[in-house]
Amino acid sequence: MANEAIILELNAAADWDGTSLTALKRDDAVVTGRRYYKFNINGPAGVLEADLGGLFSPVSAKLVGVAYSSWSPASKGRVVAPDGAGTFRQEITLKPTVQYVMMFPGDKLAFLTTEDRGPLTLMVNELTEADSVAWGLGHGPFTMPTRFRIIRQAGAAFVPNLGAVWQPAFTYDASSGLMVVTDDGSGMIPASSLCLYPRFQGCYVTLRYAGSAADGHVHIVDNLTRKSRVLHPAGLKDVHWSQVLYVSHDDGIALEATPAVPGEMMVCDLELAIVHPGDRLRGRYAGGI
Repeated sequence: MANEAIILELNAAADWDGTSLTALKRDDAVVTGRRYYKFNINGPAGVLEADLGGLFSPVSAKLVGVAYSSWSPASKGRVVAPDGAGTFRQEITLKPTVQYVMMFPGDKLAFLTTEDRGPLTLMVNELTEADSVAWGLGHGPFTMPTRFRIIRQAGAAFVPNLGAVWQPAFTYDASSGLMVVTDDGSGMIPASSLCLYPRFQGCYVTLRYAGSAADGHVHIVDNLTRKSRVLHPAGLKDVHWSQVLYVSHDDGIALEATPAVPGEMMVCDLELAIVHPGDRLRGRYAGGI
């Protein structure tokens, strides 16, 4: 870093609520050694502006170490983007140990605490270009598992119908974090409808039925021949996850289940994770397959 870190000790009169704007001014701080700023916050506390009390430029990139005097798993910290939608870039569980988060220009810090256990401490560095490159090299892209949900409002059975192609029009539901569709269709679902990655990488897939008659199956389908392999031939229990299967390229899957109560809702949830190049073969080799 270009300069030594500046330490902010934040002593709030009550718990941080995660939403209230915090009145923080550098002139109100007790300063020690030009590096340690102690603030006593008597009003609401929840969100810190991008300039952190006027000590930093609001448009600079900052690496911020965060520590709090509690091990409560309910105490959280977030880096909130300036998009007006409340999007958070990162969330951490607060601890007495120092954890680092990155703030981009305009970002705010939000904190929620559940017990008054002393100060919240920030250790802040503004980043130079070299610092930013070093941080970026250590924080490459990552992917997260994706979960899909197919809803049958009136309990229509899932029918494999291998000769047809079914491409549900999933949309993202921000309230649940799921890709959701209400659709009574049937047929082979192409891997391209589920694997939101380059298809040559492929996906691991697991699924479960809810509201079924405990007779669920899943078919792995070869696209050219439409031949399939059936998993759980004895029937998958309701609300039980299936064994994990693998699809890539032009593979497909087909669903099969009937409702426990005719006319009532039935749901199929599918969870997918990307398979990075080589991982699947290494796993098969290690397992002697």
